[in-house]
Amino acid sequence: MNKIKLLIVDDEIVVQRSCVDVFTEKSDRYDILTVSSGEQALKVMQSDHFDIILTDLKMPGLSGLDLISSIKKLSPNTIVIVITGYSTVKTAVEAMKLGADDFLPKPFTADEVFSAVEKIADKVFGKE
Repeated sequence: MNKIKLLIVDDEIVVQRSCVDVFTEKSDRYDILTVSSGEQALKVMQSDHFDIILTDLKMPGLSGLDLISSIKKLSPNTIVIVITGYSTVKTAVEAMKLGADDFLPKPFTADEVFSAVEKIADKVFGKE
Protein backbone atom coordinates (compact mmCIF):
# COMPACT_ATOMS: atom_id res chain seq x y z
CA MET A 1 0.00 0.00 0.00
CA ASN A 2 1.25 3.49 -0.83
CA LYS A 3 1.77 5.72 2.13
CA ILE A 4 -0.24 8.90 2.53
CA LYS A 5 2.10 11.87 2.13
CA LEU A 6 1.54 14.31 4.99
CA LEU A 7 3.10 17.77 5.18
CA ILE A 8 3.03 19.60 8.51
CA VAL A 9 3.50 23.38 8.28
CA ASP A 10 4.00 25.14 11.61
CA ASP A 11 6.57 27.61 12.89
CA GLU A 12 6.49 25.97 16.33
CA ILE A 13 8.96 23.07 16.42
CA VAL A 14 7.12 21.56 19.42
CA VAL A 15 3.92 21.30 17.35
CA GLN A 16 5.82 19.70 14.46
CA ARG A 17 7.47 17.15 16.76
CA SER A 18 4.23 16.35 18.59
CA CYS A 19 2.42 15.71 15.31
CA VAL A 20 5.24 13.54 13.95
CA ASP A 21 5.35 11.56 17.20
CA VAL A 22 1.61 10.86 17.27
CA PHE A 23 1.43 9.85 13.61
CA THR A 24 4.46 7.56 13.77
CA GLU A 25 3.28 5.98 17.04
CA LYS A 26 -0.30 5.35 15.92
CA SER A 27 0.08 4.38 12.27
CA ASP A 28 2.57 3.41 9.60
CA ARG A 29 0.39 4.68 6.76
CA TYR A 30 1.91 8.18 6.71
CA ASP A 31 5.07 9.52 5.09
CA ILE A 32 5.64 12.78 7.01
CA LEU A 33 7.61 15.93 6.24
CA THR A 34 7.66 19.07 8.39
CA VAL A 35 8.47 22.65 7.44
CA SER A 36 8.43 25.87 9.44
CA SER A 37 6.88 28.33 7.00
CA GLY A 38 4.44 28.77 4.16
CA GLU A 39 7.32 29.64 1.86
CA GLN A 40 9.08 26.36 2.68
CA ALA A 41 5.83 24.47 2.09
CA LEU A 42 5.44 25.95 -1.39
CA LYS A 43 9.09 25.19 -2.17
CA VAL A 44 8.77 21.48 -1.30
CA MET A 45 5.46 21.31 -3.17
CA GLN A 46 7.29 22.25 -6.37
CA SER A 47 9.16 18.95 -6.29
CA ASP A 48 6.86 16.68 -4.29
CA HIS A 49 3.14 15.89 -4.03
CA PHE A 50 1.35 15.76 -0.68
CA ASP A 51 -2.01 14.13 -0.05
CA ILE A 52 -2.73 16.01 3.19
CA ILE A 53 -1.31 19.26 4.54
CA LEU A 54 -1.71 20.37 8.16
CA THR A 55 -1.02 24.10 8.37
CA ASP A 56 -0.97 26.75 11.03
CA LEU A 57 -2.58 30.10 10.18
CA LYS A 58 -0.32 32.55 12.01
CA MET A 59 3.28 32.19 10.84
CA PRO A 60 6.00 34.68 9.98
CA GLY A 61 6.00 35.53 6.28
CA LEU A 62 3.29 33.88 4.22
CA SER A 63 0.13 33.43 6.29
CA GLY A 64 -1.73 30.17 6.50
CA LEU A 65 -4.68 31.68 4.62
CA ASP A 66 -2.39 32.72 1.75
CA LEU A 67 -0.83 29.27 1.85
CA ILE A 68 -4.24 27.59 1.52
CA SER A 69 -4.95 29.63 -1.63
CA SER A 70 -1.57 28.71 -3.10
CA ILE A 71 -1.95 25.02 -2.24
CA LYS A 72 -5.34 24.86 -3.92
CA LYS A 73 -3.94 26.53 -7.07
CA LEU A 74 -0.94 24.16 -7.22
CA SER A 75 -2.73 21.00 -6.16
CA PRO A 76 -6.54 21.33 -6.00
CA ASN A 77 -7.06 17.79 -4.67
CA THR A 78 -4.68 18.14 -1.74
CA ILE A 79 -6.53 18.00 1.57
CA VAL A 80 -5.81 20.96 3.85
CA ILE A 81 -6.44 20.87 7.58
CA VAL A 82 -5.92 24.11 9.49
CA ILE A 83 -4.44 23.99 12.98
CA THR A 84 -4.42 27.31 14.80
CA GLY A 85 -4.23 28.99 18.16
CA TYR A 86 -6.13 31.95 16.71
CA SER A 87 -9.46 30.25 16.27
CA THR A 88 -12.44 32.43 15.51
CA VAL A 89 -15.58 31.75 13.53
CA LYS A 90 -14.42 34.37 11.02
CA THR A 91 -11.03 32.71 10.41
CA ALA A 92 -12.62 29.26 10.23
CA VAL A 93 -15.14 30.43 7.63
CA GLU A 94 -12.42 32.23 5.66
CA ALA A 95 -10.17 29.15 5.69
CA MET A 96 -13.03 26.92 4.54
CA LYS A 97 -13.95 29.34 1.74
CA LEU A 98 -10.34 29.21 0.54
CA GLY A 99 -10.52 25.42 0.40
CA ALA A 100 -9.58 24.09 3.83
CA ASP A 101 -11.17 20.72 4.51
CA ASP A 102 -11.12 20.92 8.31
CA PHE A 103 -10.24 23.35 11.09
CA LEU A 104 -8.69 22.29 14.39
CA PRO A 105 -8.17 24.89 17.14
CA LYS A 106 -5.05 24.76 19.33
CA PRO A 107 -4.48 23.50 21.87
CA PHE A 108 -5.46 20.07 20.64
CA THR A 109 -4.56 16.67 21.96
CA ALA A 110 -2.52 14.17 20.01
CA ASP A 111 -5.64 12.03 19.65
CA GLU A 112 -7.67 14.96 18.28
CA VAL A 113 -5.20 15.80 15.51
CA PHE A 114 -4.68 12.14 14.64
CA SER A 115 -8.45 11.52 14.54
CA ALA A 116 -9.08 14.57 12.34
CA VAL A 117 -6.52 13.39 9.80
CA GLU A 118 -7.60 9.75 9.98
CA LYS A 119 -11.26 10.64 9.42
CA ILE A 120 -10.45 12.47 6.20
CA ALA A 121 -7.82 9.95 5.11
CA ASP A 122 -10.27 7.06 5.57
CA LYS A 123 -12.92 8.90 3.55
CA VAL A 124 -10.59 9.86 0.70
CA PHE A 125 -8.06 7.00 0.60
CA GLY A 126 -9.96 4.18 2.33
CA LYS A 127 -9.16 2.41 5.57
CA GLU A 128 -5.77 0.82 6.18
